[in-house]
Amino acid sequence: MGTVQATVAEDRCAEFAWVVGSPWQGRGFASEAARGLVAWLRGQGVQTITAHIHPDHLASAAVAAGAGLAATEEEQDGEVRWRLVGRRP
Repeated sequence: MGTVQATVAEDRCAEFAWVVGSPWQGRGFASEAARGLVAWLRGQGVQTITAHIHPDHLASAAVAAGAGLAATEEEQDGEVRWRLVGRRP
């Protein structure tokens, strides 16, 4: 149905992404997987989690926001950088 992945660097920062096949979109699978991976990453001591989302892709923005990331004013290759910084209290 899809995949969720993160590339973790030595500085405890992760680049985070997800893909869900068209037949399964809109059912909450990406949101559930994103929240799960973010929780796991934070449990492993990852300090910063970043995703890159095209500004017109509202569904992906909702997935990122639901996982605790927030849009920044930074852009890379036409995509907005979303970021979660710090550890859970």
